[in-house]
Amino acid sequence: MTNAACMADDNTETALRQSSGQWLHWLNAELVRRGGTPTSRLLGMWDALESWFSSDEFATSLLASGGTELRGEPDHPVHAVISAHRDGLRELLLELAEAVGAPDPAGLAAQLQVLVEGAIAGALVDRQPTVARTGRRLTRLVLAGGAA
Repeated sequence: MTNAACMADDNTETALRQSSGQWLHWLNAELVRRGGTPTSRLLGMWDALESWFSSDEFATSLLASGGTELRGEPDHPVHAVISAHRDGLRELLLELAEAVGAPDPAGLAAQLQVLVEGAIAGALVDRQPTVARTGRRLTRLVLAGGAA
């Protein structure tokens, strides 16, 4: 790999790490802003995501599309950044699951993460920000004791 390629990789990794931190901070702030109760924060997450999916920022988000270009390079340092971002999201979702009193907070957090990441992928590929509404409906179902 050339020095220029290494430098580009370092810049991408740094930009992605910064984007991850900013996004997790933004999402947490949106959850607080959108709800006074744990349940309203959890459901408000989907409104925040739909808003993000509708934004120009999402369309060009390195975070949303970060790993897709590097699928053929499993040892690329960006994958570690994406993994750390997913861990941060999982922690945020675990805190929400605990706050709503879920009987299995880790299980609910895992389900929510699949929903969030699926919604991000769907919004990115299909350019349909309303996919977040499906995530909201499924979250309501799980909270009401529906099968998950």
